[in-house]
Amino acid sequence: MIFLTISRTFKSGLQNFFRNGSLSVAAVSILTLALLIISIVIVLSISANLGLKYIQEKIDIRVYFKSNVEESQIMAFRSEVQKYAEVKSADYISKNKALDDFKVNNARKPDILKAIEAVDENPLLASVNIKAKNPEQYDLIAKSVENSIYKDDVASINYQQYKLVIDRFNTTIKTIRKTGAFLFILFSLIAILITFNVIRMTIFNHGTEIEIMRLVGASNNFIRLPFVFEGIIYGCFAAVIAILLLFPIVKIITPYVVGSTYVNIIQADFLKYFFLIFAVQLLAGTALGVISSLLAIRRYLKV
Repeated sequence: MIFLTISRTFKSGLQNFFRNGSLSVAAVSILTLALLIISIVIVLSISANLGLKYIQEKIDIRVYFKSNVEESQIMAFRSEVQKYAEVKSADYISKNKALDDFKVNNARKPDILKAIEAVDENPLLASVNIKAKNPEQYDLIAKSVENSIYKDDVASINYQQYKLVIDRFNTTIKTIRKTGAFLFILFSLIAILITFNVIRMTIFNHGTEIEIMRLVGASNNFIRLPFVFEGIIYGCFAAVIAILLLFPIVKIITPYVVGSTYVNIIQADFLKYFFLIFAVQLLAGTALGVISSLLAIRRYLKV
């Protein structure tokens, strides 16, 4: 009996959807826009977070020492740094090792190699590469090094350039979330309003049928369900269209968010979240459709 009721009311809701024609198109379009906005916000947040995580995993703090500092002094600094609770590892890179690495990294740049060979002395500085246990602790480690007893031996610390990149990502993430939340709320309200009016018109068009259903003893739920299903259908159609539009949009906007270096990484990771994003779209679309339907029924149907 329940299955038969659901089957009949769903069929009625589907008929209402197709009979409304341009009104259904308008409702689905604005719902699609709302869902697309929340999907873009989710994708941008995931992309920015993955990009930030990737950068944080690759960075370290490289502390360069003045050329007149003895190796024993540098090793003492390394031993001291390894005692920091935030430090995962601290590797000493001698001047000769730094030069060898430089030559390997610039093997395809003969002009640079010739310039290095033309210098009588090794121009590179010895350094200590510090890896943090948690990427968020690099700032604390850098400040500790700057205030340590070895600060006069230090020529430079290369963390600031990474700090700028990390701060930029954090700012981008916050902006995306705030702007996205505002736009989603705005378009959700518009979507509910439009869907509400479409379903209200459907109710008016079926006024005679509703009266007959009442006279023959149809329950309130039986009268409500076709319009609830109609709202659900709007949401489902909108979710499918939104996910189809999301693919080309992600391909276009990702380079602007994370930079061309990480595009392939982020787009590959995006596929892992495809079903999650679609599920969110489907849930949000269905919720918006049902809310619109229930409001229209409560206000105008008064069953």
